[in-house]
Parts: sequence; C-alpha cells; structure tokens
Amino acid sequence: MNNNAPPTIRLQGGLLATPQGLLEADLDFSGQQIIRVTPRDSCQIPEPDHVLDATNRWILPGAVDAHTHFGMPLSDGLNSLGWRESSEAALLGGTTTIIDFANPSMGQPLPVAVARWQEAAEHRCLCDYGLHVTVVDTSEERLAEIPLLVAAGLPTFKGFLAYKGRLMLEAERLRLLMAAVQEAGAMLLVHAEDGEMNAEAEGVLRDTGRIGPRWHPLAHPERSEEKAVAEAAAMALETDCPLLLVHLSLAASLDRLQDARTRRDHQGKSTLLLGELCLHHLLADEGIYEAGHRAALAAICSPPLRSAGNHKPLGLGLAKGHLDLLSTDHCEFDLKTKSAAAAGGFHCVPNGCSGVGERLVLSHTHLVARGIMTPQRWIQVISEAPARIMGLGFRKGRLAAGYDADLVIFDPEPEYRWEPLAQSDRAGSLWTGIPAKGKVQDVWLRGQQVVQNGRLVQEQPGGIFLPRRLNLNSSNENER
Repeated sequence: MNNNAPPTIRLQGGLLATPQGLLEADLDFSGQQIIRVTPRDSCQIPEPDHVLDATNRWILPGAVDAHTHFGMPLSDGLNSLGWRESSEAALLGGTTTIIDFANPSMGQPLPVAVARWQEAAEHRCLCDYGLHVTVVDTSEERLAEIPLLVAAGLPTFKGFLAYKGRLMLEAERLRLLMAAVQEAGAMLLVHAEDGEMNAEAEGVLRDTGRIGPRWHPLAHPERSEEKAVAEAAAMALETDCPLLLVHLSLAASLDRLQDARTRRDHQGKSTLLLGELCLHHLLADEGIYEAGHRAALAAICSPPLRSAGNHKPLGLGLAKGHLDLLSTDHCEFDLKTKSAAAAGGFHCVPNGCSGVGERLVLSHTHLVARGIMTPQRWIQVISEAPARIMGLGFRKGRLAAGYDADLVIFDPEPEYRWEPLAQSDRAGSLWTGIPAKGKVQDVWLRGQQVVQNGRLVQEQPGGIFLPRRLNLNSSNENER
C-alpha cells in the first residue's frame, strides 16, 4: 500500500448523468482523476477511504462553457466583470471549464495577445480555462502565427463579419483567414452578422435621433444575421475550413446552416459546420427592449435578443442535434457602466450579458424539466460536446476513468425564483426572478472540492490553462 497516495472518495447513491442516460452507479475518484464508475449492483470493488451520499441527486461532469469574455478590456478603459468574480460565478453554477478569447489590437502579434490574456487570468481564475484567439489582421505575418499557436494548444480562432471599421473582415480577408486556419488543422469561429448592413441601419437610426437603448435591435436586422450565416458557411465549404457559427439567434439562421450542410452532403464533402446557441437567445426576448430604459440597457448584446418565436425552434434544434452546444457569451458589464456609456447613444454601450453562473440550472429548467430535451442530450450540450469540439474531449466533459475529477452534485427537484449570484450585478441581470428548477450543491475541480452546499469553499484561485488539441473527426455534428 502506498501511504502517500491520495484518498479515494466515492460518490454513492446518485444517478450519473452521461450521454447514454441517467445511470444507477457509483463514482470513485482519487487525486485529480476519476478512477472508476461502478454499476450499483457490482461486487468485489475496492473500498474507498471516504463515502459521500448523493441519494436522490444527479452526479454530473463539470460543465464546459466554450464562449466567455472574462475581464475583457475595451479601448476606452472599461472591462467586463473580472476573472476572479466571473470564474467564481462559473463554479457556483457548476461550470468548471471555460474557453475565453484573447483579443489582439490591430497589428499586435497574436502570441503577445495570448500572453496578455494568460497574465490576466493567472492567480485570478478559479476554474480551468482555455483560449480562442481573435484575428483582426490578416497580413502574412499574422497568419503565419496561426500554426505556432495551434502547436501551443490554441487551435481555435475567431473572425468577425460584424462591426464595420473595428473588427470586421471583408469577404476576401475572411477567406484568407479560413484558408490559413484550415491549413493549420484548426477551427474558425465566426460572428455572423453583415457589418455593412448593420452600419447602414445604425446610421439611419442615429440620423433620426433614435439613439436610446430600445433602438439597439433595429441596428442589427434579422436579415443581416441570416445573410452572414449563409455567406460564412458557403465560404467554409469553398475553403474546407472547419466552422463554428457562434451565438445564432434566429430560427432562420439555423435554417441557413442546415441548407449549407445539405449542400455539403450533396457535394460529397465532409467540412465541419457547427452551430452554437447561447442562453440569452434561448430564454430572453426582444420585449425587454420595451420594458424601460434600465431593462433595455441590460439587454444590449450582439446579436440582440430576438422575438420569442425563435425560442422553440432553437431549443428543438439544440435537442435534435441541429445545433451543437449551449454556451453563454458571458460578458458582464454592470448597469452603472452601461448607463454612463448610454449618454452617447446605444452604439456607445458595451455589449454583453451574464450567464456563466446561470446556464446549467436555467437550461435544465427550461429544456429538461419541460420535456424538450433528455437529460443525456443536456449533458452533451453543456459538457461533453463543448469539451469534445474544443479539443478537451480527452480529459473533460465525461464521467469515466482517467478523466479529470470535475464533478457536480445536482439536485433536480427544488423550484424557486432565480436570484443573481453575489458576484453579478442584480440590477443589470436578465435572469432576476425567472423560474428555476434544480440546484448545484457541490462541485469538485480536478478532485478538489470548491463548492459545498452551494457555497464557495476554495478562495484561492486554482484554475489552470488548458492546452487543447482538436480531433476534427470526433467533432462532427452528426456524432451523437
């Protein structure tokens, strides 16, 4: 016996939530890893050092949010809610891994931006994290850095068709980026809104004095997103570039993605075409923009909230596998910050909403508890699929021997009204008072308990940077 070995802990009596269903099994972990999953009726298994009772609760793999913006700096000196506060919200909400974005300024080497983001996260982030890299400069020098970053464990990049004059890549520049990403064996994430169309719509609003926050959605016409989704998907097929269309907000956008997949299949191609849904586009709607100045400010995000008629087809699309993962685009600015910026008009207000602490519970409430989605599909879209797609499927997102002991004990029964987590700005939250069913009780990150009975018990930041490696075959949207 090795007296220096870490103790073995057993989670006993609960239902293990897996992509195959809810299993009556016990889970043992030791140190940082899961060591066995044992059906309840098994005999002759080693006795653990400690047993924790999970009766009447579900044991989940730690959730993975593939789209966040923690502590994101803006050019005017503002920052979204920081790494420490946002990662605490993540853990309390059952999310143990996030993937954020390193955003270089124009002309800045991509590795320099990555180092800046890692420095910001170091000694502040409580959960594990990876990084995507935004590309705004498609010069030969910048594109040559892409393979270097892939080799360093950063295999996902982002390009914008939106934000003319700031982040937008014209069609030919996006095509260059796709070609470079494809050649490097990486994947491109695209914010699909037509920057020209949005700029024209915004100009009309500003010229006619309609600059209050209620007018924000009119600066992002639905046709703009639908058109850009179709164009990005067509370009991905041309270049054979693996593509993830992020934060789709419209049923029509999902239709355009499905159209592109049909064309791909008819052409005998295998280009990866993925779609992401975010929590706010699933649960909140454009009526908030007419609910008063403060409510409209809180809801400024891009793409904006859309009509409630999109919720059902998007939710069903996620349940059926037509959309591949549920993320948050968590980028929280408090209402005071948004209010100060609003003096210049809606176009001056920093975009973003909270969600990293709400995603697990509220998606269970509105998808699983209402029978729209099975528990096994839910675990796929909040944990297994984002880990697999983003190159972490070898260690995150599953309850299996050898995987990180990122574990959540979840009680699916309590019903209540959601109250924002202490780290969030209550006044600026979209989620205050929304019906909720289920509670995160206990959380472990790589075998260390970080949340107990709904309270943070590990104050010291223990999150680590996660190098990733894509397996594009296992990321296929048809693999369920």
